[in-house]
Amino acid sequence: MIRTQVSLDKHEYDLARKQAAALGISVAELIRRAIRQVLPVPGEGPWMKYAGFVESGDSHSSQSIDDIVYGSKD
Repeated sequence: MIRTQVSLDKHEYDLARKQAAALGISVAELIRRAIRQVLPVPGEGPWMKYAGFVESGDSHSSQSIDDIVYGSKD
């Protein structure tokens, strides 16, 4: 593991600390999880970060996956 330092303003740190406590994890783990959410998974398409993330209750939601991932073509 590589150690790094991140600077947050007081408001950001307080929010991060509260969220980490609510999840029962450290602030460091909260930041690691947040970074993992925005980084692409090597060898996988951009849509994979959404796999299993959203439950719409619509049995036909897979037909509109491109709109969900890439936005509608308005």
